[in-house]
Amino acid sequence: KSTRYKGLKMTQLLCAAYILLMTFRYYPAGLIDPSSTLGQWRIVDVWNPENTAKGVIQLNGDPLGPYRAVVAKDRISLICLAISRISAFTMYPCMFLAFMTKCKATINFLMTTPFSLYMVHDQHELHSFCGKFIAIDVWIHTLFHCLRWGLQGNIDSVWTTQVGITGLVALLACVFICLPMMIQRLMRLISYEVRKFMHIAFFYVFALAIVFHSKTSAWPNGGYNQVILGFCIIYYTLDAIYVTFFMTELIETTIFNVLPSGVQMTMAVSEHFQKTYAQGGYGYVCLPWVSKHQWHAFSLFEHPSNPNLRQVFMFTVGNWTKEVHAQLQRNTIRPAWIQGPFVSPYNNALAFDNTICVATGIGITPALSVIRAHRESRRINLIWACRDVAMLEFFMDHLWLNNDGWILIFYTGKDELSSAITFNGNVKLIKSRPNLDMIIPNIIYGIETGQGVPESIPSEKAQVREMIARKVWELEEKGLSEDEIITELTFVAHERGFLLSNLVNETAGKYWNKGLLQVVKEQFSSYQVCGHPTPSCSSSRGGMSTTKRRRKHGQATPLVNMHCFQRNQPLGASKAAAKYCPWKEQPAAEEFVLGLDKRTVLSTWGVMYCGGSKSVESRLRKTSAKFDIELLTESFAW
Repeated sequence: KSTRYKGLKMTQLLCAAYILLMTFRYYPAGLIDPSSTLGQWRIVDVWNPENTAKGVIQLNGDPLGPYRAVVAKDRISLICLAISRISAFTMYPCMFLAFMTKCKATINFLMTTPFSLYMVHDQHELHSFCGKFIAIDVWIHTLFHCLRWGLQGNIDSVWTTQVGITGLVALLACVFICLPMMIQRLMRLISYEVRKFMHIAFFYVFALAIVFHSKTSAWPNGGYNQVILGFCIIYYTLDAIYVTFFMTELIETTIFNVLPSGVQMTMAVSEHFQKTYAQGGYGYVCLPWVSKHQWHAFSLFEHPSNPNLRQVFMFTVGNWTKEVHAQLQRNTIRPAWIQGPFVSPYNNALAFDNTICVATGIGITPALSVIRAHRESRRINLIWACRDVAMLEFFMDHLWLNNDGWILIFYTGKDELSSAITFNGNVKLIKSRPNLDMIIPNIIYGIETGQGVPESIPSEKAQVREMIARKVWELEEKGLSEDEIITELTFVAHERGFLLSNLVNETAGKYWNKGLLQVVKEQFSSYQVCGHPTPSCSSSRGGMSTTKRRRKHGQATPLVNMHCFQRNQPLGASKAAAKYCPWKEQPAAEEFVLGLDKRTVLSTWGVMYCGGSKSVESRLRKTSAKFDIELLTESFAW
């Protein structure tokens, strides 16, 4: 199985080897007393025994030189010193990356260069990994220093030396940085705003304490902390200043759509914002009329009919979002600030020919951008688990249905779904929890074998479009007004379970300033009226089909030339695909996928997850590791 962060871990091993080599060599190349024999090694101040008694040395016998608290008089002390110095030097790569992974402007730029080929897709996950390593390593470092000082009778070095005092400050700062972000109980007790402030403020305290922990005069036997942490503090601050002044803009007028479970916000962003990332990404939102000091991260997705608009969905789960929801019980168009857009793991969907997007709840938002951006060139499959009926109904209006991918919606709520929602073709509604261990290989199996290719499923949507095209011709022949025609078309679409606007919204971006009837006529212009209608064009209104009503009046009967919505498939593929159910057990699927070539086939597949469920993410990691498929995750559960 592949190991995560191989480059980071290899760098840490090299740092550990370096400091061991620099420590356990005879002075002046190392720290070992030249007069001690092999097996009797010790580190003492050979010029000043009083320094040795205090637990410190001064290199080169310089009475004005810096004190180094590295005295080790016996084997146990040498082992403690080795562990503490290894823990310090293996922290350097993690401390560097902990800062750099939050330099958002820099990451945006690097992701547009060939350097992105060697970068980790999920920068937040790497940040979290480095933070956890530092949180553990700083305790190991402190423990073995204190143990060595205690064995030698120099425990007062903790509070009497610069190394000890700055070390204590860094240790205490690390507690406030990491624990509120790592322990679930503390995450629930402490609000996000407080945790975020503590995280940033105490990381500055931690970094400054490490800067003064030892001096550069110790080089090459240490003293790198001032250079590494000093650079990180300055660079991170400059990056944050750039984001604040050049990647933040005021949205003067916002449009809010309030649902029982959350709020959807639509905003017109600048051309610069659009050019930074045309699709997807995430941004930080500040609503000054709620709080001037709080910026919250949300996934961005494009408006289905106008790509120049960006939308976010705020699920009411925290104090801030609950306050937003309460404030919007009264209509408002007050301004908002948006910072971004920033690259997210979902921006790497173009790395795969076939993508399986897995989402829970509000995690559907980045998947919408992926479907919209790549629906014409790649196969995007979606597995969405949702228990909120209002959210489900809302996002069905924004879902760019992709005939080349499975759209599997697992409804786990208790409320009844609206009768206006109809799922057909490659879009399936399953009222149960998804078994991801089974569904993912089933999707791959169905598509790779051709037994479950979604685009070969007969599309009811295409049939309804044909019906609408016929109906427009009929109603115009009768001389009805535009409003009467739209009313009739809306009724026909609703009878088949569709909203008329949904039948035209897939390419409505370029028609957004035109009337609905004109959009219908332009989009359905490929349908030609020239002969006999199919029985599917019937309407139960008034107890008589449209065909019968037209024949009754002695009019010519039209024939619509079918518009091709599907790719060419093998004979019988359509019937086979119509029966294929990836959410049900397929006995041969797992063995088939395990037998696929990892380099030429499975490398074209990718799994992406967005949501707040740790159990789902854990299952996906096991599944991706089992089938050797890359998994990318996006989460704002901080």
